[in-house]
Formats: sequence, structure tokens, C-alpha cells
Amino acid sequence: MTSLRSISRRSAFPHALHGRRGITVSLALGAVLTVVLSLATPVGWTAASQEISTRVGSTQPARVVRVTPKRVATVIRLSEEDREWNAIRNSTDPQAFKTFLAKYGPGSKYGRLAEQLAENAEIERLRGRDKQNTDAALILRELAFDEFQTVDLTPEGNIVNPRILKSEVVAIELDREKGIALELVRIPGGEFRMGSPESEAGRLPNEKLHEVAVPEFYLGRYEVTRRQWAFVAALPKVKDDLPPNPSQPEAPRGRRSPRTPRDNVNTDSLPVENVTWSQAVEFCRRLEKITGKRFRLPTEAEWEYACRAGSTKPFAFGDTLTTRVANINGEVPYGAAKVTPTAGRLLPVGSLGIANAFGLFDMHGNVWEWCQDAFVEDYDNAPTDGSAYDVVNPIYRVRRGGSSTYKAELCRCGMRGRAEPERTGPCITCTGGTGLRVAILSEELKLTDDDAE
Repeated sequence: MTSLRSISRRSAFPHALHGRRGITVSLALGAVLTVVLSLATPVGWTAASQEISTRVGSTQPARVVRVTPKRVATVIRLSEEDREWNAIRNSTDPQAFKTFLAKYGPGSKYGRLAEQLAENAEIERLRGRDKQNTDAALILRELAFDEFQTVDLTPEGNIVNPRILKSEVVAIELDREKGIALELVRIPGGEFRMGSPESEAGRLPNEKLHEVAVPEFYLGRYEVTRRQWAFVAALPKVKDDLPPNPSQPEAPRGRRSPRTPRDNVNTDSLPVENVTWSQAVEFCRRLEKITGKRFRLPTEAEWEYACRAGSTKPFAFGDTLTTRVANINGEVPYGAAKVTPTAGRLLPVGSLGIANAFGLFDMHGNVWEWCQDAFVEDYDNAPTDGSAYDVVNPIYRVRRGGSSTYKAELCRCGMRGRAEPERTGPCITCTGGTGLRVAILSEELKLTDDDAE
């Protein structure tokens, strides 16, 4: 496991748009959001309560508070369908998914995934006759908002060591009335070896191992969804326009055989995709504008550190990756793993129910995720303090994590993806299949212990 010893946080994090270390976004006071922290000792800082209204959402005071069970119910709202899905998503009984489908239908939020998992469960039941291919039973119980389930995978792809862990969560309440919130998880500061060893299958020359120290920060628990994107896209422009729905039509792409998408499928919880780098930066600018907090894209070092969550192996879960824990192309297995059923399309964020050891979902697969950094072919001049490497008008920007149509080898923790930052479309270096999650340095997310409603 990677060392996660604490390090001193820097007094300031560079934010120069055309410097080497980051992105400058204007700091603005104001608010339509409520930022909520759970399980963390608050910083002794008091924010004045202000009210501001925009052309979307309702006027509400800006407060930074610790979460209470009462507040969780209003900030992180779950529908009956969400709760029933959470109760069965880790089941090995195909009948559980069939019962869910009978109630909510194949066009519901989790309908297509339920169909896939019912099929998978039948396959796993047959495989289970071979004791060497038996997965450990996942933990089936309702989880608190700050709990998550993670697992390890054997080199053959079997699930072992399922466990429930806790994370410290910040919820940015975008619209209280509609229940639109953006959750982030605290990532503890530490040191790690970024890159991959020469012995790692699929390793590229640009993944040279080097030591990096990363200060404590917060990172999106999930990829930004289409619903969250649409809300922020409707806010007043800071620098650039944002399309309300940049995502490509929800149809299988790439290496999969075409399937006809259903018109009535709920896409609100799917990750937004086909986002250019400047649009991703503008999304963060608007969050900063309405919160007064310096939200931004993660640096490449932060992203890999968070993805690994202490792992020194190719994946957060061990020596291989399967579609049981990540939305990838399971038809091309990694290492000693076997072929696993493949969705071939995007899935609702977090819907597979397995997070890494930091409590982050979908860091492998689903959609590529933008980082701040300019892409360079080696780490020779890369910062070692967790900040971003940047140049003026780079040909490529860094994207990480792979997507639903990519094989496991291209979704490794150390795999460095790249794309032309503003070139839309389906080409291999275009922005198709690319989304984002947001980050903020802990020292810039000042919190209070005001628990008043």
C-alpha cells in the first residue's frame, strides 16, 4: 500500500491560467448553494450569511455548516427508486433485479443496468459451481450517506475482502427545492509514487515513476451528471458560454455492436460527456462565482493519487479490473481475469455500488475526466507538490480514467490519456466521451460549525 503519511498543507495553491501550476478563476462572494461537511472538525472561520438570487434556483443564505442527520435528508435526497436500487445493487440473486424491473420498468433510471445485472447474476451463478471462480458475498445493508462499500479483486478477477468504510463528505446544494446537490469527498494529504513500474502490463513510456506529495483536498464523489451540468449551464456566464446538454446521444459507441437506445430512458444521472476543456473550466468558474470557493479541475497528480486510494497496483482494486466494479469493456480482460459482461454504454454515476478506498465512484471507466494539466510526453519537469503542469495553448490536455468502451488496460491508475482540448467529435483525440469531476484544496474550503437550520 502507498504511504499516506500526513504532510503540511501549502499556505496557498497557485492558480495561474498560463503559469505552470494551475488555473486562475475570479473569486466572487455570493451564494445560492449551501456547502455541508460531515464528520470533519470544522475550521474556525465564520462566513457572513448573505442572500443572492440568480435566474435559476431560489434565494437562500450562504452557510458553511457541518451536516446533521436532519440536514442529510434535505441535501442528499433519495427517491424510493434510489433506495430500492441501493438495497439490491450488490445482490447475486437475479430475481431481485427482475422484481425491480417489474416495478419500475426497463426505461427507469436504473432499468437497463438492472437488466444487465440480472443477466450477469445468472452467469455468476453458473460460474459459482467452480469454487475457484466464486466471489465473496458483498455486504447487503442500507448505507448511511457517509458510508460506502469497497472490495479487492484477485488476479483472476474474483471479489474478496468486501468492507464498509466511511468518508468525509461535502455537499454543495445547488437547488434545495429540486434536490440537486454536488457531493465531494475529503482526500487526505500524503505522498505516493506517481506513474507505473516497468513490469506493469500495458505500461507506456510516459508513466515514469516519481515521488509526489499531495496536500489535502476535496474531489467529486461522482462524475458531474447531466442534471448538475444543466443547472450550472443556466447560471450567468463568467467567461464562456455553456451548452445545456453537450452529451452525445445515449447510444453505444466504439467497439460495441449498436443497440437501439430507448427514448424514455432517464438520463439525468448519467455523467455529462463531450465536454471541452474550456467548458469544464467554465463550469468550475460558475461554481466559484456562486459559492465564493475556488472550485477547479483536479490536477493530474491529485487525480491519480485519488484514483489509487493507497493502491500501488494497476487498479484501485488490485491486479485487474472487471465490469463487476467498473463500467469498462470487459470483453478484453486484463492479466489473468476472464471476460465479463459489458454494458457498452454509460451508466448512472455510482450505480455499480463499489467505490475505491477513498469513497470515490467510477474513477475507472464510464467517462474520461479532464485534469488541469497540459499533456507532456514525460514527467521530467512535472511538479512534485501535487500542482498542475501548464503551458500556453497546449496541443493536448490531460484526461484520465478511460471510459465505458475502453478495455481495462487503458483504464489503469497510471494510464495518461490526452485529448485536443476544444476539438469535439468521436476521434481518438477528440473530446467525445470526456466529462469531469470538480476539486478544491481543503485550505480553500473554509468551514464553520454553525449547525443552525
